[in-house]
Amino acid sequence: MAENLAWIKFFVGDWRRDPKVAMLSAAGRGAWLEMILTMHDLSDYKVEGTVREIARMCHLDMAEVQSALQELERHGVAEVTWRNDSVTGEAIVTVVSRRLEREEKTRSDARERQKKYRQKKKSQENNKELPSDSDSDSDSNKNKEKVYKPKKDQVEAIYSAYPRKIGKKAAMEKIRIALQGLHEEKGDDNFAYLLDRTRKFAQSPAGKRGEFTPHPSTWFNQGRYMDDPNEWHRVDTEQKKPYQQHQQPIRSRRRVVMG
Repeated sequence: MAENLAWIKFFVGDWRRDPKVAMLSAAGRGAWLEMILTMHDLSDYKVEGTVREIARMCHLDMAEVQSALQELERHGVAEVTWRNDSVTGEAIVTVVSRRLEREEKTRSDARERQKKYRQKKKSQENNKELPSDSDSDSDSNKNKEKVYKPKKDQVEAIYSAYPRKIGKKAAMEKIRIALQGLHEEKGDDNFAYLLDRTRKFAQSPAGKRGEFTPHPSTWFNQGRYMDDPNEWHRVDTEQKKPYQQHQQPIRSRRRVVMG
C-alpha cells in the first residue's frame, strides 16, 4: 500500500458470510485475521517471510501459522506461494489478501487520475498565462497600430492652416489618416512636414481661389500635399474672351440725282 491507513475496512457481515473463511478452523480464522492486521500495519496487501518470521509478526506459534497456511491455501482464502531463498535455501512464503490487493489498486488508480487531473489543470493555467502564437501576432499587430496616434492639437493646427474651412469632421479624419501614413515614411517629422506643405498651399494662388479651392477633406484624401508646389503657382493663361459686338459695315450709298 502507498500510505499508512489509520483504519482498515472490515465488514463483519462479509467476514461471517464468506464461505471460504467459514471452512477455516477457529485457529485458522484467528491466524488469518492476525495476518490481515499485520498487512495493515505494514501498509501492504501481503506478508512475506519464513514461517518463523510470519509467526513472530503475527504473535503466533510456528505450528499455528504452519497449520493456518495450509488451510488458507487449501480453501483458496488467500494466495499462498512458496519459494526457496537463494542464499539460505530456507522456504520463503508469501501470503496475499486478494481483497486488500483490489482495494490498493482502486486507491492507486484514483491517485493516478487525480495526479493527471492536477497536471492537466496546471498546464491549462500556464497556457492561459502565456499567450499563444496567434495571440502574440494579434498583440503585435495591435502594437503596430498603436505605435503612432496623431494628437488632436496637431490635427487642429493643420486644419486651421488650410485656406478653406468646410466639412471639418471629414477633414479632421483625413488629416489623421494623412499623418499616420506620413509617419511610416518620415517618422516624427510627419507633423512638421504636413503643416509646412499646408501653409505653402494656403499662400499659393491655388489656395487663394476661394470657392474653387478644393475642400480640405478632398485635398488631404488625395494626398495633394505631396504635389509639386510649382503646380500651385501655375497661372492659368486661358482667359475668357471678352464679348465682341460685331457690327455690319456701313456702306456709303451714292444718291443719284436724276436730272
